[in-house]
Amino acid sequence: MISLKRKFNVLIIEYVKNNHVALQYFQYLGSPNIGLFIIATDEFVLVPSGMSESKIEFLKRCFKVDNVLSLRIRGSKLLGALSVANSNGVLLPYGCEREADLIRERLGVKATSIETFISLGNRVLVNDKAAIVDPQIPEEIVSIIKEVLNVKVERSTIAGLPYVGSSAVASNRAIYAHPKIRPDEASLIENVLDAQVHTGTVMNGLPYVKLGLVVNQKGGVVGKGTSGSELMAISKCFSL
Repeated sequence: MISLKRKFNVLIIEYVKNNHVALQYFQYLGSPNIGLFIIATDEFVLVPSGMSESKIEFLKRCFKVDNVLSLRIRGSKLLGALSVANSNGVLLPYGCEREADLIRERLGVKATSIETFISLGNRVLVNDKAAIVDPQIPEEIVSIIKEVLNVKVERSTIAGLPYVGSSAVASNRAIYAHPKIRPDEASLIENVLDAQVHTGTVMNGLPYVKLGLVVNQKGGVVGKGTSGSELMAISKCFSL
């Protein structure tokens, strides 16, 4: 016998598939870990080189943006893990000067290659107002984040972990965070990013929510395997 919870999840998933809602299921290269590959801001989306035109058009509709730029970072498709962006600019790891030039030329925003091998997308949580960074990130990198992304920056952990970029997803409306975020962490992040923190998981219980969630203020995508109840929580969080 199918449980009521499973029936609910099936109904929600079918509703999303069959209706033009702002939050849609997505996968890339057969993987539901879409946050490793895609970056979305309110002005543009970055996707890996080689993504099909049909998927790019789908993402344009989901995020309601016209500007989608395809590229690789140091030969990798893991844009979401290696770089970080908001509507004001893009930060790339060491050795990406050519990619930074391409971003400036095509998108008209600031872009800089930083002398670091840190996975920026895992260590920085940002919206268009501010950024939260891993407490161990050097001050010189913090200064670059402030300048390129045009934000104030504070240091914090989430659930006691330095992986603030992996443990939460932020838009200018809200933050969806690791369910074990501490009250003091949530309070600081809300004050800095000027948005309310909600907690939850993706892909049927995964607390590192960035892996299966990419949003801007206008829409978003979730990794396949995200349950109906998780989808509802995300939709409520971001008012999508």
